[in-house]
Amino acid sequence: MRLPDSEKSRIVLIGSSRYGSTELPDVPAIENNVAALFDTFTAKPTGIITPENCTTLLNPEDQSSVGELVTSASEEAEDLLLIYYAGHGLLSSARHELFLSTTNTSPGLRLPFTGVDYSHIRDACMQSSARTRVVILDCCYSGRAISGALSASESDAIFFNQVQVAGTYVLAASPGHGVAKVHPGHPFTAFTGELLRILRQGISGAESLLTLNSIYKHLQSSLRASGNPIPQQQITENADVMALARNAAFDHRVRDYEKSVIVSPGGIAPGAHRLSSGTFVDDAVVEVPRVPRTLAGRDELVRSKPPKWDYLFYASSLRLGMESLNEKWAEYEAGRSSRSRHMSVAQLCHYVDNSLEKLKRITHRIDECLSQELQDRAFEQPTEQADPDLIKRMASDLVGVYEDYMDWAMAIRGIVAPHKAARLIEMTALIADTPVREVKTFIQQYFDEIDALGDRYASSEVASININLKLEITLNQEVLEAFLEERTKLN
Repeated sequence: MRLPDSEKSRIVLIGSSRYGSTELPDVPAIENNVAALFDTFTAKPTGIITPENCTTLLNPEDQSSVGELVTSASEEAEDLLLIYYAGHGLLSSARHELFLSTTNTSPGLRLPFTGVDYSHIRDACMQSSARTRVVILDCCYSGRAISGALSASESDAIFFNQVQVAGTYVLAASPGHGVAKVHPGHPFTAFTGELLRILRQGISGAESLLTLNSIYKHLQSSLRASGNPIPQQQITENADVMALARNAAFDHRVRDYEKSVIVSPGGIAPGAHRLSSGTFVDDAVVEVPRVPRTLAGRDELVRSKPPKWDYLFYASSLRLGMESLNEKWAEYEAGRSSRSRHMSVAQLCHYVDNSLEKLKRITHRIDECLSQELQDRAFEQPTEQADPDLIKRMASDLVGVYEDYMDWAMAIRGIVAPHKAARLIEMTALIADTPVREVKTFIQQYFDEIDALGDRYASSEVASININLKLEITLNQEVLEAFLEERTKLN
């Protein structure tokens, strides 16, 4: 994850907003797109490139003006080559080739003679020595341009087959069968407007640099939520780890990888959680049975409702849930994983960084599973008000945390990466090892305590028994230090 070298990178911004053909409506907002992107990419101190290395072209008249600009940038770029086009995209009727429109473009039979053949842009990218090549298309490339000859899926396949280039990241405003939107009165097209918002305002909770991958995820989410076409991406090799902006919303107090504060016990562990078994008071007769070991025995508790049946029901649900994961636990203990994904070092580092956020979310779910409010609703209620479904869901959620810890670690272990990254994979997976064992131990302790309640009451000389267990999630500091060391080496 890095910013491009400003001196060795080239950005080309092309916008076609005016058209001579009556079949292609003008799109004035495209001129605003180009101007705003230029300002965003070159502004000091937040920009990623110098103004002289970022070139704009508004309303090109023909192929040659576009070709000259793209070719020059492709030849000069050594680090990042980024080509942005906004305008009408069309597929030819004969061979279904993708063409980008210029001022003088005419659809139909004249399209191959008046539009910009996208294959020429693709070839220029392919022959460029740039380390990372990015193409961003804010245009329609609808199959409807072929008089209904193509289905949506066929249009998508044709489009992406044409744009894919090794080492290139392609970001497109809409599916192959979609239409890029322009809303009346808005200064920008829908896609580029949202892209600009992200580049300028940043992404809360994201890393200090906004990679193409993080930008795409938020574009996809926000455009879907606003009812706009869903953008598409095509990635080859590790092009999506290039950053296009510094994250304006980054909170340096929370995480700053440059200072090696990648993860800390306080960052992942929400603290201690107590689970009570309730208080037994002196009744005429108190005979508490053992915790049922079968589904039928657990369900019988709901019918017969012996003393403390709600706690017995919870303990039984925990045990049954844990038993269903015995095979997965054995695989986890053996260090195995059913997954296998190949990643470069850069892709691995990006994946690991995002995975730590997921690990935090898994851990913080314990707050919900064992919240005092939830316990108050589930336990010690009058018989007619007790809710076995709520109790069962509480148990399922806590067992789910246990399973998610294992899945998280096993997914890390399943990554195949260059040998120098092997220790990072190992240390990352081990971060979850202490938490998963703490949850497993806590559930077993709770089961044992509830299972022995009848014996404890029978032998007690006092009229009440109160059992409280505490689950506290901690992290192995040695593992964390080793992880930080390996992650820093590969940064």
